[in-house]
Amino acid sequence: MNVLVRNASLKDVSNIAQIHVDAWIQTYEGLIPEDYIKAQTFEKREALWRKIISKNLAHVLVAEQNQNLVGFASFGQDVHSPEQNSYELTSIYLLPKATGRGVGKALYSKCEEKLQHLQATSVSLWVLDTNHRAISFYNTLGFGPTGKSNKERSGNITLNDLEMIKRISIS
Repeated sequence: MNVLVRNASLKDVSNIAQIHVDAWIQTYEGLIPEDYIKAQTFEKREALWRKIISKNLAHVLVAEQNQNLVGFASFGQDVHSPEQNSYELTSIYLLPKATGRGVGKALYSKCEEKLQHLQATSVSLWVLDTNHRAISFYNTLGFGPTGKSNKERSGNITLNDLEMIKRISIS
């Protein structure tokens, strides 16, 4: 199937929010408590993505197949890195039906193209340490572990994230 990857616009916000919610249910079921997953509602996601896109807080890309959104990715400057041209991939989520079909790779490929244009030297990301499918996906894209980890606490829930990084060659 052909995948069209383009910049997101405000008209995409509701679809992005729904993809985010659906992907969270599929991705994190059994990895994080169900209450935490359910707390990430459509309304919260819609407000989040409306703010991000309307205020240009990140680069947001969407993937379309047959004129329907099936995934999205976002990235921005890594404000915690000492490197000047360092970026962070903050999200990449797909509808469950789009996984394993090259959509994620197409999204990331467009992200990396934009990163090269921005003269990025590296791109990092944080991934849940028990999300082996995502870790494997990022490994195939050329990401490797940095050895850094982060405990994210929300109420009585602690999530352990691992940092991964990829060096970008400027073409």
